[in-house]
Amino acid sequence: MSEFFKLMKDVRFRRTMRMIFKFAWDFWWLSKQKYFIPGRRLEAKTKALYRKQAAYFTKTAMDMGGLIIKLGQHVSAQVDILPKEVIDELSKLQDSVEFVDFSEIKHKVESELGRSISEIFAEFSTTPIAAASLGQVHRATLRTGEAVAVKVMRPGVEDIIAIDWKSIQVAISLLKRQTKITDFMDLDAVYDEFHDTVMDELDYEQEGRNAEEFQLQFIHRDDIVVPGIHWSYTTSKVLTMEFLEGVKINDFAQLDAWGVDRTKLATSLIEIFVEQILLEGFFHADPHPGNVLVQPDGTIALIDFGMVGRIAGDMKTQMVALLMAVYLKDAHGAIDALTRLRFLRRNVDLEVFARNLTLLFEQINGDTFDLSFVTSGDNVEELRDFLYSQPFQLPANTTFLGKAIGTVYGLCTGLDPELDLIGTVKPYVEEVVRRDLRGNVFSNVVDEGKSILKGILPTTKKFISAVDKMDSGNLRVKLSSSFEQKLIETQNKNTQRIIATIIGAVSLLTAANLWNEVSHIVSYGLGTLGLLIMLSQLKTRGRRRAERHARQMNAMRERSRLETPKSKPRKSGV
Repeated sequence: MSEFFKLMKDVRFRRTMRMIFKFAWDFWWLSKQKYFIPGRRLEAKTKALYRKQAAYFTKTAMDMGGLIIKLGQHVSAQVDILPKEVIDELSKLQDSVEFVDFSEIKHKVESELGRSISEIFAEFSTTPIAAASLGQVHRATLRTGEAVAVKVMRPGVEDIIAIDWKSIQVAISLLKRQTKITDFMDLDAVYDEFHDTVMDELDYEQEGRNAEEFQLQFIHRDDIVVPGIHWSYTTSKVLTMEFLEGVKINDFAQLDAWGVDRTKLATSLIEIFVEQILLEGFFHADPHPGNVLVQPDGTIALIDFGMVGRIAGDMKTQMVALLMAVYLKDAHGAIDALTRLRFLRRNVDLEVFARNLTLLFEQINGDTFDLSFVTSGDNVEELRDFLYSQPFQLPANTTFLGKAIGTVYGLCTGLDPELDLIGTVKPYVEEVVRRDLRGNVFSNVVDEGKSILKGILPTTKKFISAVDKMDSGNLRVKLSSSFEQKLIETQNKNTQRIIATIIGAVSLLTAANLWNEVSHIVSYGLGTLGLLIMLSQLKTRGRRRAERHARQMNAMRERSRLETPKSKPRKSGV
């Protein structure tokens, strides 16, 4: 408590605490009103309060800068936690603040590099080309003639951040008292992820290493460029890197003036990020338009690597398993993958969720995803309501992943609304499957085959038992010859499906075992054949179910027509 009163002497801490306690008081007073006003009016007042407080937070964050802006941007990605009214306001937050006076920047650069600016740079612009809450960027030219961008930590930002950490810790301790929040949100995990991310952003040497890792990652591509790092003029507080020309990727007018193929550009962008996520497990976590530039020839220039994310191998495996479950319209398989990914909240009613997920899968037509139903018109709001009402959560280690995916998808559809997302992503999913054929992904495919067998065998066993009883005379029910014939035909069809499924599973197992012993082409072909056989059984089962449903509906309509009472003829008057 003594530390708290000591911190209250700081103006910045007091302003933050005033905002926090104002929020707490408003919610407390609203909770008391539920006893005096109708439910519909209380709901309207609650939404209005959400919007008012979010707007107040946004204005305060823009005025104060520092971690408050970062915190708002971080939690704005939590569509699973925050109401729509809050998300709408926080999405207006921009990591942009007033410039620091050049005299302070000059002193910072010279103290960090140990030399005067004139000794290192032939030119150094006094006006920054970008400014954020933690640092700002100036264009300069080295004595060797190379154009560079110099990113400089804002003087005094360390002290500001130290105060902000204390404020955030107080806020979290208050939020932990709210069971409605702690029941489905791990506040400590969210704080840890936010803390680790910010601390990485405060280390410009780490950002330089991130940039070099991306350079190696994309060395095989000629449609993307990453700036080189000048380590001789880089410290933890000053980062000197190659200057890359370009315009923001959403500057459509300039792109069209240059004659850049926007469809090709969108395809390249989605390929780049799918490759980062599914193949490398290392991705740019802040791909907003200011960090994704386009050069006159259509090359993508990726910059600013302070915020990055990593995906563990087991998480990539479950992501592919989830994609396969969605492709197969397997609600229970998708739930299993979501559970392993920790995307489901605690105390979930899985049966209810499975039914809702099945309805969502009905939007998948054939082998393609009709994404228009969640990206157009009122459906956007319906999807947000679905995410908020259903038991989804973004695990702490995937907050930035979800935000990055959403941002990239928005950029790509802006460039080309007709982008073939599935066709673009499919080769990378196949590559992950090939890489992990002997690992967990292959096991999931085999498990899918087992589940097919589990679904077929009980029914087949009943048919075989019935036929055996008929042969032995132990079945006491009189069956018509037509029904008996249908019974035998159904048994034969199910037996054929069992045999086909077993052949498919054996082909996959054989392909895996021979992967390192024969040509990979042979193993891949054999494995693909096995997978196609197993998938064909699923499609056949679905088609038969649809045909059976259609027959039942026709029979019901016919019965309804026959049972409709006919009008009696009137008797003629005498």
